Amino acid sequence: MKKTLSILICLVLAFALVSCGGGSEPASNFSLDTTSLINDLHAANLFIDSLSPISENALTKVVGVSTDGVTDFTYEMGTGVTGEELCVITCDSEATAKRVLDEVTAHREDYMKQYESYAPDALPRMENAVLEQKGVYVIYVSAEDDATAQSIVDGYLK
Repeated sequence: MKKTLSILICLVLAFALVSCGGGSEPASNFSLDTTSLINDLHAANLFIDSLSPISENALTKVVGVSTDGVTDFTYEMGTGVTGEELCVITCDSEATAKRVLDEVTAHREDYMKQYESYAPDALPRMENAVLEQKGVYVIYVSAEDDATAQSIVDGYLK
């Protein structure tokens, strides 16, 4: 009887340890207040250029992001000389967010090639840009003050 009880207690403890593992919130359960993030990034005066929102059509044609699976987005671009951009995209799944991250990354790399001869002073903004994906969210911030942008984004992605 003691042996059976000991085995039962060991099994219960083993299951308790397995179910309590991890400790951090899975990315799929992560929720981001995108409006507050965007407002905080603007309030920090990170940009030297005026940013203007782009349409869904421009998101596809100019940036190269397919809107399939995109449930919400804010994408703002500068006048073109600074390479500054602000992007927060919400997707319907993590798989879609990973695809969108790849598309935004390709956009950034393409712009960097174009800016090499057009506006080389803008390259450091793009090279040091914040580019993150967590759960269903993709964030891209190319700004003059990349360190502050990264700090703000990190605060939201905790």
